[in-house]
Amino acid sequence: MGGDPTNAGGRSLEVAKVEVVVGSIQFNARDAELLYSFPKPASDVATIVRCFVFLNRAAPPSFGELTSCLTKGLRAGIIREDGGPFVIDDNWYGRIHKADATAENEIEAMLEFESGFVSVDFDETTAAACAITEEEYESVLAKLR
Repeated sequence: MGGDPTNAGGRSLEVAKVEVVVGSIQFNARDAELLYSFPKPASDVATIVRCFVFLNRAAPPSFGELTSCLTKGLRAGIIREDGGPFVIDDNWYGRIHKADATAENEIEAMLEFESGFVSVDFDETTAAACAITEEEYESVLAKLR
């Protein structure tokens, strides 16, 4: 036992890539609504909130709801921050919008996504967090009014 792990006595060593799981994440219905509202191209918070309001025919999410969803999405690898704007990972975008072609409308498609997404345990693979401040969010909301 012991010895040099890089010396395989002339044999090649295969190195396994291991994804480190930091913890577990559960999303709620508001998170599903927010994730469904992300447009395809990378978008800033103002655009995401505009899409959310339009699709859900509802008031903008609270600061806490938005930052919680962004943080959970970043930590689970569903969302990436693309040099400032946020974007849904391509694989996840397809999963989120899977029912778009068969549902009667976007609300039905969103509800179908939500039913299989909410309260499921997802692996947290990074400690990333949303860096938007409450003041920045208030500025976004002021411009939407």
